Amino acid sequence: MLYAIYFIYGLCVMFYFMMSWLFYRKDKKLLSRLVAMMMFVIGLQCLKDLFFIKPFTEIDELDWMVITAADMIVVPLYVFVLIELCSPATLGRRTIILHELLFIAPFTLFAITKDIVFYYAEVLEAAVYGVSYAVWAAFAIPRYHAQLKQRFSYTENINLSWLRAIFFSFLFILVIWIIDCMEANYAIEALYMTSTLVMWMFIAYYTYKHESVLGELSDSTSDDVLENTEVAESEMSEVGKQISTLFDKEQIFLNPNLKVSDIATATGTNRTYVSAFFNREAECTFYDYVNKYRIEYACNLLLHSNENITMIAEKSGFNSSQSFIRVFSKIMGTSPTKYRNEATS
Repeated sequence: MLYAIYFIYGLCVMFYFMMSWLFYRKDKKLLSRLVAMMMFVIGLQCLKDLFFIKPFTEIDELDWMVITAADMIVVPLYVFVLIELCSPATLGRRTIILHELLFIAPFTLFAITKDIVFYYAEVLEAAVYGVSYAVWAAFAIPRYHAQLKQRFSYTENINLSWLRAIFFSFLFILVIWIIDCMEANYAIEALYMTSTLVMWMFIAYYTYKHESVLGELSDSTSDDVLENTEVAESEMSEVGKQISTLFDKEQIFLNPNLKVSDIATATGTNRTYVSAFFNREAECTFYDYVNKYRIEYACNLLLHSNENITMIAEKSGFNSSQSFIRVFSKIMGTSPTKYRNEATS
């Protein structure tokens, strides 16, 4: 078991440091920097733990607790990444410092006094903290997705559907972690480290692909808040005419990366007026409005051409055949292939 632990920790050290370097090089956005910092800190912790691995009979329980307590300082970094994913640009420096102090304080007290009360207090704090933000994210993700549909005509590399699946893994790992904190056991430690490594492989993959939506979701200071804006009917009518021209004549919906800001630029207005048109006049989200046009265009191609589904998806303004099939099935109640076969039979 001892050699297995060395091997697992060695893999973790290589993986976390490699991810830290990749995210640091990716861009200078807050999300990438947070992930790079978190991967680096976890990598350092794994490297540190390598020097404390010894035969089970020689493990000092108090030393084990100190090491584990030190590792808990990284917990807020997990949450910072989650917040930046679900609610971009809401994380401030004061929040970061305050959250870190919540974990540094009990660790420092435990390291100085060796009073295990502070250790178990930190374990309890980490468990409550983690579960609380998991619940928060369960509500934050749908809100985030609703915002996306108001601003984007696509969801590839910007939605967080993958994060829901991570929750089940997170809860499983949290239970293992709590057990691991309560008892020095290499079998539990191996299970915890392996599970965490696999989970972070998936998270790192999707987070690396994730595109920033901050510029689109954050209205400029000159824009009014949509819900509190009374847009004049004459102005709304003019905006509506311009949008209709863009969609009916210029077929702007064929742009696979179409955003509300693109419509605003094309009509010479701001995003508030454009969003007001879709929400109040069209009575649907921007996402649904655009994809309705795309599906109508795709239906015509399905009936009057022999092109395959992938080509039709591309020509209709979709980023992938998978998203085309998903949207088509939702709107038409059948798959593109069945629609074509039934219409031509």
